[in-house]
Amino acid sequence: MTRYLSDDWFDAAGAAITASESLAAATAGVTLGIDYEVTGTPFGKRRYGVRLNEGSVRFEVPPEGEAEVSFTVDYDTACEIARGVLPVQVAFMQGRLKLDGDVAVLVRSGPALDEVTDVFAALRDSTEFS
Repeated sequence: MTRYLSDDWFDAAGAAITASESLAAATAGVTLGIDYEVTGTPFGKRRYGVRLNEGSVRFEVPPEGEAEVSFTVDYDTACEIARGVLPVQVAFMQGRLKLDGDVAVLVRSGPALDEVTDVFAALRDSTEFS
């Protein structure tokens, strides 16, 4: 088991994103940078980014360059989202997840973002959330 947001988890997430052919296909025609900041983790504040660029996908720890959208969330909420028990939209509406940037780009990139979510979801069985 890999602890959520540990260095090992980041390595596994990066490998999963890079290896996903369905993610590459879903991101063709999409250019988007997303940064994530998770506070209160057992490892301190953790930052990472996902960069979609016309079918090429990069996972960055820490994030590099500019992002059109950034999310800030506390560790407990991030765990609930990652475990699939709390939808991102609900966390946002409850004020548990902060969004900064261009919301319209998220709407336009919905199918590509669904694929990113699916790649992260595939890590659940090998991830320890505590």
